[in-house]
Amino acid sequence: MMELAGLFLGSVLASTLAPFGVEFLLYYLYESNEYSVLALLSVATLGNTAGGCLMLLLGWLLKKGLSKTSWHQRIQQRFKLDDRALARVEKWGPVALLFSWLPVVGDPLCLAAGYLRLPVALSSLMIFLGKLARYAVLLWIFSQA
Repeated sequence: MMELAGLFLGSVLASTLAPFGVEFLLYYLYESNEYSVLALLSVATLGNTAGGCLMLLLGWLLKKGLSKTSWHQRIQQRFKLDDRALARVEKWGPVALLFSWLPVVGDPLCLAAGYLRLPVALSSLMIFLGKLARYAVLLWIFSQA
């Protein structure tokens, strides 16, 4: 059970501040045959979704008032919250968050969605669906190996 907690935490970290890849852990747990594919898919998806929603919250906080502090510049630099990310999310709305699973691109998309105050429920759903698809594909690839 501790392994699933580690998978959850790793999935959260992979979707937030830490450049952490959880794929190796997911593969290890898949190969161990201790947990069902559904359990692995659920834990990894929920953890990664939680991380994406934390980024959404961080973007909202940036817009709310942190923009007057040095944190604003640090966060913008760290996650490359630039005009491109904002333009993509403005153009596509919450649908852009289906791509929040992408490395390098995903964090700025979630941050931009929060910054632009997109609807939280719909944004969270799109983040969840994107992350679910990602982990479903990864687990399918693992099953083919």
